[in-house]
Amino acid sequence: MQGKGLGTLVAMTLDDILHRADWCGQLQQAWYEHIPLSEKMGVRILQYTGQKFITTMPETGNQNPHHTLFAGSLFSLATLTGWGLIWLLLRERQLGGTIILADAHIRYSKPITGKPGAIADLGSLSGDLDRLARGCKARVQLEVELFGNDKSGAVFEGVYMVLPADPDGPLEEGGCGV
Repeated sequence: MQGKGLGTLVAMTLDDILHRADWCGQLQQAWYEHIPLSEKMGVRILQYTGQKFITTMPETGNQNPHHTLFAGSLFSLATLTGWGLIWLLLRERQLGGTIILADAHIRYSKPITGKPGAIADLGSLSGDLDRLARGCKARVQLEVELFGNDKSGAVFEGVYMVLPADPDGPLEEGGCGV
């Protein structure tokens, strides 16, 4: 996935998102309500194409004393981006589940400066979400590429567990929102 950059996929507002802008709005709102750090960091959804999920955050407030992006902010952005792609994929497949980050690591190839961005691509995803339809937990692994000013600087690899949820529960808990 390296070197693809944010390019022309970036939307200016949620209304400009190419695929399921309504779901992206719900997802961003759920993050802000249930993961307050995401709002404090300024995490925003930039694009969802059905294949790629792109997020950003402001550079200001997410820098370290060296004027590069703080590793903790980048790790959080990558975690949320991977989590968000899985959440959207569950919606696409009409599955519910509680998504939990089980294991992760990040490799930095260089310090990241400039406008931060993260891209999760379905092409990097492996696992069996069909297990959820049978009431079993599922394990999903994926990569998120991190950028600054469209230049790749790190790759996050996350392993997420998706636990079957009560289908009548709220969306943010993996239910159908009924």
